[in-house]
Amino acid sequence: MWDTLPDAARSIVKELIIHGPQSRTALAKTLHLSTGSLTRLTKPLVDAGLLVEREVVHDPVNGRPTRPLDVAAAEHRFLGLKLTADRVHAVVTDLRAEVLAARDEPIADHDPDAVCRQARRLLDELSGGAGALVGAGVTLGGNARAATHVGGEQLVDAPFLGWRQVELRPLMERALGVPCVVTNDVAALAHQHHWFGPGRGLRDFALVTIGAGIGYALITHDHLMPAAEADLGMFGHLVLDPGGPPCPEGHRGCAAAYLSSRSIEMAAALALRREAGYDEVMRLAAEGDRACRVLVRESGRALGRLIGIVATISLVKTVILAGEGVELARVAKDDLDAALTEHRRGLPGSVEVVIESDDFREWARGGAVVAIQSFITGSD
Repeated sequence: MWDTLPDAARSIVKELIIHGPQSRTALAKTLHLSTGSLTRLTKPLVDAGLLVEREVVHDPVNGRPTRPLDVAAAEHRFLGLKLTADRVHAVVTDLRAEVLAARDEPIADHDPDAVCRQARRLLDELSGGAGALVGAGVTLGGNARAATHVGGEQLVDAPFLGWRQVELRPLMERALGVPCVVTNDVAALAHQHHWFGPGRGLRDFALVTIGAGIGYALITHDHLMPAAEADLGMFGHLVLDPGGPPCPEGHRGCAAAYLSSRSIEMAAALALRREAGYDEVMRLAAEGDRACRVLVRESGRALGRLIGIVATISLVKTVILAGEGVELARVAKDDLDAALTEHRRGLPGSVEVVIESDDFREWARGGAVVAIQSFITGSD
C-alpha cells in the first residue's frame, strides 16, 4: 500500500511528522487541499495504522469539535548508525526521530561484513524485541562517499575504515532485514536539523561542522543542496588567511589549519611544549591559560570569518554549528562574534549562529532521520 501512495498523501504524513497533530481543516489549508481530497487521502493511512485520530478537541480554525490526525510514531522504529574510524554509534528512534535507545562501542573488525554483523547485534540489543524495525540509515564521514554506480549499485569509499568500492547497502540490508540508506554524515545531520532540530521551519540555513574534519551542508528552499564529495572536501581547505599556519596537508591559512582538532592539538603542543588533547586545550583556554587562550581566540576568529563567508555567499541568515569540536565556539564566542560582525560590514546580529551539542549520538540520529525520510518520500 505504502509504495503506491500519491505524493499528496506522503506530504500529509510529512507535515504531521514534523509539525505534530493537526485538524483536518488545518491540514487541508496548509497543504492547499480540499477537505474532501484530504479525507480521501487520509482514510487508507488511518486504516493501515500509519495515522491515528487523537482525542476530540475544538478546531482552532472553525471552533468545531474535531479529532486531530497524528502519526503513529511509536509503532514505527528506525535504526541510525554513525561510523567513525574506530567506533560505531547506534540509536533506535520512533517515527519522529525521538531516541528510544542508544549505544556506542568500538568497531571490533573493520571488515564490511563484520561491521554489518556488529550493527545487527547492536540492533537486537537496543530493540529488546519491541516494535518492528521499518528502516535503517548508515552515515559515514571524512572521505566516505557513494560516488560510483556499477550495475546500479551504490559503491562506498571509506579510507578511514580501509574500505574502497564496498557495496555496503546490500550487505547492511541482508544483515538487518530492512531497507537501508547509506549517506554522508554531514548531509544526514543537516536533514535531522531541518526536520527535527533548530532548522525546523526554516527554508534556508547552513550547517558547519568542526572536529576531526570540517564539514558543510546547505539547505535552500527546503531542500539539501547536492554536492559531490570532492566539492565538500574543498570546504575544509577554504583559505581564510594566506599568511596563516599550515594545515596537516600543507595548505596555509585554510579552515582546517585553524579549526580541525588535529591542527589545534599540534599548535597547542608547540605552545605548551607537551602534547595536549583537544578537550584539555579548550579547558585550559577557558581557565585563562595564556598559551591556549591565544590559540583558541585565533581559532575563534577564524571560525567567525568562515561563518561570515558561508552566510555572505549562500545568503542564509542562520548557521548551525555542530561537531565534536564545537566547544571552540563556546570558549571563543566573543572572538567568533567579533570576527563575524567585522566580516559582515559591522552589522551585529545579521546572522544567527546556533551552537549545537557535540554528542555523536546526534550524528547517529541523523542516520535514523534519512531512513525516516526515505520511508516517507519513497526515495533515498
